[in-house]
Amino acid sequence: MKWNSLRSLQLSILLVRVLFVLILILMCCVPVMVHWYDLDGGSRVGLVQGSVYWPLCICLYLTAVCGEVCLFRLGKLLQNIRAEHVFIPENCTHLRIISWCCLLASIPFGIFGIWRFLSFVVALAALFFGIILRVVKNVFEAAVSLQEENDYTI
Repeated sequence: MKWNSLRSLQLSILLVRVLFVLILILMCCVPVMVHWYDLDGGSRVGLVQGSVYWPLCICLYLTAVCGEVCLFRLGKLLQNIRAEHVFIPENCTHLRIISWCCLLASIPFGIFGIWRFLSFVVALAALFFGIILRVVKNVFEAAVSLQEENDYTI
């Protein structure tokens, strides 16, 4: 059994589906997880002291929605690649939406940074991923344009 690009693609699709379901399950556990996190609230540093239960719950639910949209679109992108539809405008749309979701996910974590400074690291990571995906999307758009131009060339 040799590892090849098709198996890698199938593994990626499987991991996206598993993570999609896992996030849905974890969304049901957010109140309990945040309560556990909030039990030792005095030892963490932020501008605002006290309970972070509601701010963190809101932050996690908002970013979970962004994550689910990302995973749904990533699944569609991988299915197109599996069907050998790589340089098509639809894939550019998927990448655009994924990048915007990463950028949007950075906002709640950036705001939550007021309560816990470490949250700024997560916000910066999401922002960084969003920017990288914007670049990849722009490269894909250029490739789509070249592909269409090549298709019309005799």
